[in-house]
Amino acid sequence: MAKTPSLLDILALVPSRDLARAAKVLGLAPDALRKRVDSFESALGFKLVDTAAKALKPGEAGRLVIDHASRIFSQARDLTRDLEELAGLQSPELIFGADMFAAELPMGAALGRMASANSRLRVHAVAGDFEQLSKDVLSGKLEFAIADTTGAERHPTRLAIEPVAEHRVFFYVRQGHPLTSAKELSLDTILVFPLVAPRLPQRIAVHVAKSMPHARVDRETGDLTPSLMFDSFAVARNVVLSGDAVGIAPLSAIEADVRARRLALIRFDAPWMHTSYGLFYSRKKSLSRVAQLFVTQLRQVEATIQAREQRSLARMAIRKRGRKGPRKSAAPSASAPRPRARPARRQ
Repeated sequence: MAKTPSLLDILALVPSRDLARAAKVLGLAPDALRKRVDSFESALGFKLVDTAAKALKPGEAGRLVIDHASRIFSQARDLTRDLEELAGLQSPELIFGADMFAAELPMGAALGRMASANSRLRVHAVAGDFEQLSKDVLSGKLEFAIADTTGAERHPTRLAIEPVAEHRVFFYVRQGHPLTSAKELSLDTILVFPLVAPRLPQRIAVHVAKSMPHARVDRETGDLTPSLMFDSFAVARNVVLSGDAVGIAPLSAIEADVRARRLALIRFDAPWMHTSYGLFYSRKKSLSRVAQLFVTQLRQVEATIQAREQRSLARMAIRKRGRKGPRKSAAPSASAPRPRARPARRQ
């Protein structure tokens, strides 16, 4: 009994360009393959290839079927690979990079979930800023990276970029720091003290540099190197806790320390006080399945963080940023004029 013809039989005809060669690839006699193709064409109701000619040339309908069939088999192979990964039959591996804030916020939780689902997961994550990470991604050292993507416009045709989230950032200091009792909190007042931070993107650097006369600004990128530069948030936090340096971070990263009264939040605000990070990878390569699973987990964790930040802002009575420009301090100025009392009405 002849087997039911499949799309794979049709696909086998294309590279061989010859019926006999196609039959040999499938382990069939040429006549048997011809019958299977005829049966398949009868089921479809139109001709796919000319099996009478020696040179096999699919018609328009044939090319359409072959194109769709190729995608179907490609997706089937991807599905098999994904199922094997999820079943633990392979050891999935992630090699990627992250900047300080992305590493501190959603990355750990996302990887923790994945490691719980597959104990064979292997991860190598490196820390860095966008400039260094983008070079490593484009050279193939890293599959992808997650970082502030302010500098992405310098690589418009080479990097594929997917936005992930935006976080408001705050200056913070240790409890008892001189800034915690300052009446006026301007940027100049804050940056009298050394700044502990990663490399700051041009969007933030143009403002910070005005209050840091000796700051180092990269001429090519516009990024700023702070007085104390670290890619590890844990190290930066310990520096702040141990002295008079000022740190900068999203609220979620420091909220526990603020509530425990180890750190104090500096209520300085400006429209540029935020970080916008995203996922980026080479346009020449698509993300592996394990990387796609990681991105899915990353976005789920990020949604939870965003909701928690909004609750924290409300609990700390920090109002949402308005559209009228920077707000120097949440506390009212001591010199602000009081409203005049209405004169008593004569009887």
